[in-house]
Amino acid sequence: MKKQIKKRHYILIALLGLMVIGSASYTTWNRLDPNYTCAMCHEVRPACITWEGSVHADIACTQCHGTALESFRSPKEKLSMVYTHFTSRKTFEDIHLTEEQSLRIAARCAECHQAEHAAWRSGAHSTTYKDIFMDVEHNRMERPYWDCFRCHGMFYDGDIDDLMSMEGDVEKWYIKEEKQGNKPAMTCLACHQGHREQPRNIAYKDMDELFRAALSKKEKTPPTSLYMRADKRHIPATKLVPIKMYDGEELKQVITDPNTILCMQCHSPNTARQLGSEDDKTPTGIYEGMSCITCHDPHSNLLKTDYKNVHTQK
Repeated sequence: MKKQIKKRHYILIALLGLMVIGSASYTTWNRLDPNYTCAMCHEVRPACITWEGSVHADIACTQCHGTALESFRSPKEKLSMVYTHFTSRKTFEDIHLTEEQSLRIAARCAECHQAEHAAWRSGAHSTTYKDIFMDVEHNRMERPYWDCFRCHGMFYDGDIDDLMSMEGDVEKWYIKEEKQGNKPAMTCLACHQGHREQPRNIAYKDMDELFRAALSKKEKTPPTSLYMRADKRHIPATKLVPIKMYDGEELKQVITDPNTILCMQCHSPNTARQLGSEDDKTPTGIYEGMSCITCHDPHSNLLKTDYKNVHTQK
């Protein structure tokens, strides 16, 4: 009997020892240079290269992506990645975030970018699926369909019929899952790409004269990108096509500001690109050519100061 008890103790001690060693090894793995851990997988190597040249280069992968030990769902998610790596011929282009993953990453963005998160929470861009898709008056004018997700729910994993029941009168329509209805329809990743080349700032006093001269001639690259739901990819705002705007047949202006073009992907005119049509907010008159973020806080969308309505000025 005593021998059996001792044997059980030894087995228990051995198991505990293995757990400690495994946990310590995994923790060490997460703290190592990702070039010798994460980036050894061909699927994520391009993301790692971009990360190394970005403002987030001092932030460890796990601070945004988490580890397998942080929650009950994490081990399943990480083991699924390992299984897919060894059983499927996946490339970097095949990796896409689910909506749940995008929300978790956005929550981690907020841990550092607290002011931006607070501004987002206070404005219309934090609106929920319920706010958008349960607007009875709007639903009477236009029945929700799949392309609504292009702006409102870029990371949603299903189609409109998965989200809503639209049988009978408009007043009886409802979102099938209450939890889904309370999720934000537009998160940080709608306009920001986590892995994006955005060199870290150098203190002005530390620059040499040649660098200062070059910097003064170079336009600042905005750290914004548009998430394309159809392609499940981000397009940097600087690569979006300039937009021509018309007043009747008269060409009023060619909009080249990357952030304004980004805003106009959702706050867009009709197909004829007419000023003031659909949800167009192009400034006119003496305000022509101004960037959206000259007047609006980019995260809350609220006015920075007491401007008049510049969108209708002649």
